[in-house]
Amino acid sequence: MLDPWIIEEILKKEEEARREQERGRAELPLPPFRDTGDKPTVTPPREEGERGVVIIDI
Repeated sequence: MLDPWIIEEILKKEEEARREQERGRAELPLPPFRDTGDKPTVTPPREEGERGVVIIDI
């Protein structure tokens, strides 16, 4: 036999789960995904001149 407070906690969690299911989820109106089979292209970073740290004194 479970303690009354454990039973109460189980009932609270079940009620919260039930409310979550009733509330439902918002769905975005997105077009269906179409896989074209193309590989994504990765652009390498550009090599610029000097890189470093700029210290600004306030």
